[in-house]
Amino acid sequence: MSLNPESTSSKPTIVCRREDDCDDLDLKLSRAWLRIAIAGVFAGQGMVFSLALNMTPPPYASVAYWILHGGLIFSALVVMAFLGGPLFVSTFGMIRRRHLSIEGLFTVSLLGAFVGSVVGSISGRGSVYYEIVAIVIAIYTFGRMLGERSHSQLRLESARLRERFDEALVQLEEGGWELRPVAQVAPGARVRVVPGAAFTLDGIICSGVGYVQETALTGEPLPVVRRVGDRVRAGTWAVDSSFEVLVARGKGVRELDGILQAVEAADGRPSDLQTQANDLIRVFLPVVVGVSLATAIVWSCMGLWMDAILNSMTVLLVACPCALGLATPVAISQGLFRLAQLGLVSRDGAFIDALARTQRIFFDKTGTLSESTLRVAELWLAPNLPIEKERLLASVLEVESSLKHPVARALVNYLDAQSSKVAVKTAGLRTLAGQGIAFELDWTPSPLAIRVGEANLAKSDACIEAVVGQLHETGGRRVFVYVGEQVVACFVLQEQIRDGVKQLWQQLQDLQISAQVLTGDPLPELLLPDSVVIQSGLSSADKEKCVGEAKQSGQYPLFVGDGINDAVAMAQAEGSIAMHSGTGLARSVAMAQLTGDQLEIIPQAIRIARDIHRRLRGNLIYAVAYNLVGIILAAGGLLHPVAAALIMLVSSFWVTTRALRKYAV
Repeated sequence: MSLNPESTSSKPTIVCRREDDCDDLDLKLSRAWLRIAIAGVFAGQGMVFSLALNMTPPPYASVAYWILHGGLIFSALVVMAFLGGPLFVSTFGMIRRRHLSIEGLFTVSLLGAFVGSVVGSISGRGSVYYEIVAIVIAIYTFGRMLGERSHSQLRLESARLRERFDEALVQLEEGGWELRPVAQVAPGARVRVVPGAAFTLDGIICSGVGYVQETALTGEPLPVVRRVGDRVRAGTWAVDSSFEVLVARGKGVRELDGILQAVEAADGRPSDLQTQANDLIRVFLPVVVGVSLATAIVWSCMGLWMDAILNSMTVLLVACPCALGLATPVAISQGLFRLAQLGLVSRDGAFIDALARTQRIFFDKTGTLSESTLRVAELWLAPNLPIEKERLLASVLEVESSLKHPVARALVNYLDAQSSKVAVKTAGLRTLAGQGIAFELDWTPSPLAIRVGEANLAKSDACIEAVVGQLHETGGRRVFVYVGEQVVACFVLQEQIRDGVKQLWQQLQDLQISAQVLTGDPLPELLLPDSVVIQSGLSSADKEKCVGEAKQSGQYPLFVGDGINDAVAMAQAEGSIAMHSGTGLARSVAMAQLTGDQLEIIPQAIRIARDIHRRLRGNLIYAVAYNLVGIILAAGGLLHPVAAALIMLVSSFWVTTRALRKYAV
């Protein structure tokens, strides 16, 4: 029996209904990397030959001249024909939609560099810079690949989750039971869920009582007892008992479906700097094209047609987005690499914006602020035990070792370190649905009947109250041990707060960031500072509402979580972080993952992101100023194509070097 859907050995085979969801993902990524590699090769050889031709050109119209120039022209055409398809298709779509975008500036600069180089090759005047064709295509392909990978991974995790809860054991009219897809199960049908299996439909329990693991949907760390008349939801798991459920909602209207639909419908948001760049491009691109045409017309009217062509192409060349197209991805990549070194992995450049701008961070509790496992905080033993302490604890250890209940794991971890490994012999282990377990311990003169479980196993409330009054820990989950009718022991189980959590609040406060805990657990028990706001008993929709309100107030909220019930809030937030130990859906929705589940690195990551933001804003201002000055000089014929190429390269080198400087933490 397994409670964790992530670790169960009986996972269904994943059959992807959409090609893009599974098998096609690796193929797309492989093709993208191949395009980037080929473009890099062509760019490298283009730089070498272009530099040689510009510095020490062979005699004009000689055989060597035409071989070298012809080879560069051919290589640029090959790159555009075989690698530039996605860029040109996007540019065509931009024109058809009449909505200017970065693709247009890339294409204009690419064509400007190519046409200007061809004119230079044919006329023998000016420099050639065919390598820019490959550079522009490589940059565009890299950014497109990252976006496609992120969306494909999200669709894959959603498909896996749907498949995991896609079948139900349905009662037939003649009385038998048959396994059917949930899409074929209508409301009013009766389904059965056996111990260790998942509830795949929302409904009402009509038979059975026992524990149900609801952590993924509610955040409640321990299984809860569900009885006849209680509501159960798809995405939860039966622990120790069989249930029969009257279906209330079929596939497509389950609460789980609502969560997945909200997650899948969430559009990826561009970074703040990318948005600013796009707004700038809507003005900048028409200006560049207009100035280039005006330059050609003015110089042609002066009777200098060759200068008209070269100067107009120089305008397009100097306006090449390589300064931003190279430096911004480099800065983002360097920042993401630095975050990955800390243990916060992301492939999304918008995550840098989210970290830099956030003023409020929401944390889930169970599995995020606390460990996913429980610990024994206290063990109380009766003063007059009917059996030696060592044998009693050893018997509990032996029977609990065969169970996979989270309480059993906590008891085993504790007793395995505490007991003296006394040999005992137990028999007759059985489950008490929704209450605990019972077994017999071999003992002279007669076997002892032992039960481990809830307080309701006691013969009276008075004896339980007497034990509770002697405990030092006032909170936590209590597990009692009975020998016959006598309460002989009590384990107090608590969630373990993660290392560094207590220091985390002060560090966030120093950064002027407020923190808040949103949990589905109705009774959270974590040792947190009094200043921390905790909202408990929240549903997935409640968490989404809290995040949405913070977003509307301009606080750029960040959400940190691990469960399925956190996924919608993650999609709603400006930025999101998933615990590496969390569910697959949470990890795929989140913009970043904490690989070591170390929350204490978040403040460091925020400092790095703020530093990156400052540099990128500086680069953006510099690029605008550089382009305006360069365009004016090029249009006036005061900027030779060689100088334009050198300025472009120096500019790209400077902003790239600035982006690669060490980030402050």
